[in-house]
Amino acid sequence: MSMFSFDSLTLKYFAKENESFISGAIVQKIQLPSRTELILTIRNLKLAKNKKLYININPKYPHICFIDDKTTDLRNIEIPQKPPMFCMQLRKYLSGSQIKDFKCVEYERILELYFDYFDEIGSLTRICLSVEFMGKYSNIILYNAQNKVILGVAHNISSDKSSVRELYGGIKYIYPPLKEKLDILNVSYATFCQFKTIDEISDNFYYLNKALLEKIERDNKLNFEFLQELVCLNNSEYIADFWGGDSINNAIDNYFSRNIFEELMKNKKAKLKKLLSNDIKKIKTNLKYPPDDKKMLKIKQDADNLMSEGNIKESQKLYNQYKKAKTELEYQLERYNQSKEKSNYFEDVLFSIESAESFEELAEIELELGIQKEKQNKPPKITKIEYKGFEIYIGKNNKQNDYLISKIANGEDLWFHGLNYPSSHIILKVPNNKKAPNNDIIEFCAKLTKEHSKARDGGKASIIMTKRKNLKKPPNTYLGYVTYKNEVEIVV
Repeated sequence: MSMFSFDSLTLKYFAKENESFISGAIVQKIQLPSRTELILTIRNLKLAKNKKLYININPKYPHICFIDDKTTDLRNIEIPQKPPMFCMQLRKYLSGSQIKDFKCVEYERILELYFDYFDEIGSLTRICLSVEFMGKYSNIILYNAQNKVILGVAHNISSDKSSVRELYGGIKYIYPPLKEKLDILNVSYATFCQFKTIDEISDNFYYLNKALLEKIERDNKLNFEFLQELVCLNNSEYIADFWGGDSINNAIDNYFSRNIFEELMKNKKAKLKKLLSNDIKKIKTNLKYPPDDKKMLKIKQDADNLMSEGNIKESQKLYNQYKKAKTELEYQLERYNQSKEKSNYFEDVLFSIESAESFEELAEIELELGIQKEKQNKPPKITKIEYKGFEIYIGKNNKQNDYLISKIANGEDLWFHGLNYPSSHIILKVPNNKKAPNNDIIEFCAKLTKEHSKARDGGKASIIMTKRKNLKKPPNTYLGYVTYKNEVEIVV
């Protein structure tokens, strides 16, 4: 399903919903996490409250909303240590300034914030921060509202890039050319009735995009009066519901943060898989041809035959060849087994990548692979759940698995893993002061292991269980790798 576009009607509803907080607020902090993101931390003096106004002009998901820590994590926002030039320009003109006015440009996906700027000699200038949410043409422009001269632009547009509209410092700011449409508030019912289909209404009226009209039609509300009510900004509940939230801001925030998260996770996973692809290809090539002992055994047979015939001299030559062939085979077998072990390791890593549910989990995999260095030696966040009074820990990658085995699990705790296929390490804590877990708890852990394994979408799966004290971490092996004994097989 394709994403909804942030449209001019939603922008108007957002402005109306948040006007009382934004108007008169003071800009306390300005940050540019990336070339397409701007965060203004603003403070409403009457409410004595701070909020982060997030502006995204990425062509895939341009939008504006207030964000909190939860959705900041979903967007994977990191503030660079060295602010870009445009950020420094914004700080020069806007830091500590009050938002004097706040409006949407009629019929456009453009939001404007106006400030008063006092220069070094105390002269007052009205400054405008204009945000254009226009797909691939989205941009942020800072300009002098009195003479319209541009002071700075997030993305400079020269004549080489556009023959229609240029945007860069020193020239006059003009609005983009407006496509001529009708305003449903300024036409008669008879005029509206000339347009029969959703495409015709969308193509000929401002504020009414196709996706919204399709929902309205599904709800059997595609009529003149209802559309006028929406454009009059008298039904914020319906617009919020269109985006999937309980308020305009929350709906926008949830919708775009979720889509951004999914897109970033998908790209990060693809990048990690690509980094592993060459190594995996080499290993698969090595495993195509397992060592063969036929040649070695033929030499020995020929040597034995010569020996039985009394040809000691010639048989001795063959026995020497046999010894060399045997040594070579042992070396090949060792290399083959190492490749097999490495193949199993990469299978585990690929499973961890595919199963990762957060940027933090992917970062742990990057640390394991040496793609990035650990900034500080902090323990991984292990998922913990409780079931019938018992604590259960789930390791979702090798870094977490190793921490589980080394730091969390004790000797009598139970360890669960998929039999001969990638899975999470599951630890069931068994405290000394508790009775041993019953079959119901054991079965729950086995099912949980299957859910966090490569066998999750299949039918029956074999799970192994043993006590932590039966695990061993061999030296010079991969992170998270263990051998085990005294295991029990559970089929779920």
